[in-house]
Amino acid sequence: MRARRNRLLSLLLNLGLILMTLPAAGGSQAADSGLKSLLPQVDGWKFQEEPQLFSPGTLFEYIDGASEAYLSYDFKELIVAQYQKGESETSLTLEIYDMGLPLNAFGIFSSERYPDNPDINLGNAGYLEEEVLNFITGSFYVKLICYNGGEETANYLKHFAREVESRVRDKGNLPEVFRLFPPENRVKNSEKFIKKNFMGFEFLSQGYVVLYRQDRSEYEGLIIDCGSAAEASRRLQQLVAFYAGEKNPFLKEGSRYHQKNAYGQHVLLGQAGGYLYGFSRVPDDLLPQVLRQFENLGQKLSAGK
Repeated sequence: MRARRNRLLSLLLNLGLILMTLPAAGGSQAADSGLKSLLPQVDGWKFQEEPQLFSPGTLFEYIDGASEAYLSYDFKELIVAQYQKGESETSLTLEIYDMGLPLNAFGIFSSERYPDNPDINLGNAGYLEEEVLNFITGSFYVKLICYNGGEETANYLKHFAREVESRVRDKGNLPEVFRLFPPENRVKNSEKFIKKNFMGFEFLSQGYVVLYRQDRSEYEGLIIDCGSAAEASRRLQQLVAFYAGEKNPFLKEGSRYHQKNAYGQHVLLGQAGGYLYGFSRVPDDLLPQVLRQFENLGQKLSAGK
């Protein structure tokens, strides 16, 4: 009987140890996370609660419907810290998203930024608008929001942001490929990186987009990094073949492909080594100048400049 009771106690003890090692549901405490080292300790401010950590499997519990967008850029980890200024009603929420790579961080940041968001000289890119400050540095996308800060709101946000940035060792850089896009009519801060399902096609990824505007007309420039010339050729033919049976197919014009879509807008596509490039949503009256931009972009890609 004693031996049986001892075996039962041993089983219960082992079960308790197993349960202690299982991750908690939802956000977990961030004591062992490397992200905690990026959280600033600011005089006069205190944590309202222990910072929370979210993984790819639990991110939806914090941002729900927006989590899929972050996961599409290979999100790794999020830490959320709630600060309060003394005993006042002023508070600040700091979110640090580890996106694994600077390019991924830029991608999700660019998907949420609008060209008219006011710039701020912080990190690799960022903006400050009312009570919100968002920026990227290295592989991190940092988001801050201040409540009840009054006239000091901007100062609080910038102080916390600079403290976070100072803790990031590898600052990274913005994607160099954007330097290749022609500058004429280019809209500032319109650059985007789309990692997956570019133009809605599963076989297109690693897409870079820039918005152009002249008067009231807008169109887009694009570059797709396919990794090799053979892969670029294969994907280009897949795209052309997709529209081959439609009313608006791509027509080959020398080395480029040209489509006039159902909305009367022009799409131009070409290949330069391991890249596809072109322009889309081009109105009739701007086609001559966009054809020149198309040639310019192709030459830069071919020259590797």
